[in-house]
Amino acid sequence: MDIKAIKEAVEKTNCALNLKRQVVGVKFLFDQVEFNQAKAKPFTAKMPYCVMVKRAMLGKKIKAVFENFGCLSSARTLGLMEPDEMFSSGRHFRRLGLYRDLVVAKNTRQRMTLCRHKAYGVMIMPLEEFDDEPDVVLLVGTPYNAMRIVQAYTYMFGVHTAFKMSGNQALCSECTAYPFENNSINVSLLCAGTRFMAGWGDDELAIGFPFNKFLPIIDGLYATLNPTEPDRKKTAIESRLKEQHRNDLTIQYGKNYYTGLYLTQTGIKGKKDQSAHRD
Repeated sequence: MDIKAIKEAVEKTNCALNLKRQVVGVKFLFDQVEFNQAKAKPFTAKMPYCVMVKRAMLGKKIKAVFENFGCLSSARTLGLMEPDEMFSSGRHFRRLGLYRDLVVAKNTRQRMTLCRHKAYGVMIMPLEEFDDEPDVVLLVGTPYNAMRIVQAYTYMFGVHTAFKMSGNQALCSECTAYPFENNSINVSLLCAGTRFMAGWGDDELAIGFPFNKFLPIIDGLYATLNPTEPDRKKTAIESRLKEQHRNDLTIQYGKNYYTGLYLTQTGIKGKKDQSAHRD
């Protein structure tokens, strides 16, 4: 893994998106030897996986085993615990009152992504702290941030037609297991559980994708910046680039793909200076 390239890509991500939270990586650890050799200190508390992710986004380096998981749903989803019959049948979700009947509950369970492996533990920490490749990258940001990431993904790989979301098991299933098992991006609207336990803002959502797509996505993020961003956002991005002494992007003002493209009610084409528009 090119550690310097990863650190630069994280820096570029923050210049382009101005994320409030750090980009983190998740790595599965499959035996005790691998766990002991992993860079982070062993976690001694017990808490839900999504709260571990929240702590990692504040700069913490965490490695945890099954006994540290304060949420059995995430332990099952990530492959640290075998699903039991109550879970597999859908009766667990039905009991929680999340679905109208057992048929819907079982159907939802069958379509929920679980990791098809037996893991010993996981390591979660800021992406730039990794010395070897993590498996999945997680971001939490605004809908605008998500739009830009999806635009970048589409620029590099084309339209992703299989976003999966149910409003439940957001960080564990929708953002970690699904991208890991399918080698694809996913966007999650988060869930009531993680919003309560981790305290995400009402304006935040999550994005997960395999680490192998991180560098291409950031390349796509920069490639689509001039065609998509309005001038007022370009000004802020250029300021952040200068603060980081980066000169790998030339900002083009007064032009993007929608300049002059749309007609107003009077039939006059929209203003050239898109900084006057709200977005």
